[in-house]
Amino acid sequence: MSWLGFSLMALLLWGAWGFLSKVASRQLPYAAVYLLAVCGHGVVLGYLWLTGALTVPGHLWGLAAALAAGLAMAFGLLFFYKALTVGAATVVVPLTALYPLVTVVLSWAILREEMTPRHLAGIALALAAGWLLSK
Repeated sequence: MSWLGFSLMALLLWGAWGFLSKVASRQLPYAAVYLLAVCGHGVVLGYLWLTGALTVPGHLWGLAAALAAGLAMAFGLLFFYKALTVGAATVVVPLTALYPLVTVVLSWAILREEMTPRHLAGIALALAAGWLLSK
């Protein structure tokens, strides 16, 4: 499968994830939703282990970045579930879905990746879309 196929699968699954998270948060406390979601990660880890895809090379900076990414994801997910318990999915999900903007800005500022006028227009449109979807 190409990068586009994997990207579309992620898009569909993340869309279902946002919806199912709101359904779960109507019935369960946010901490329980978080715990059960993490159990879902365990299923994927088991699959990776059984297929032999789970290997950890010894690159120190890569390991540190992966651990930091995991912590950021874990706390972000916890705050996402908490937000869903008090806010509407139609507002919470689009707002939190703007997270790529943080990635773009950090990649530009720290990794010195290129920022073109086209990228800036994309940022502006993403912000406008987030605002429109949350109204």
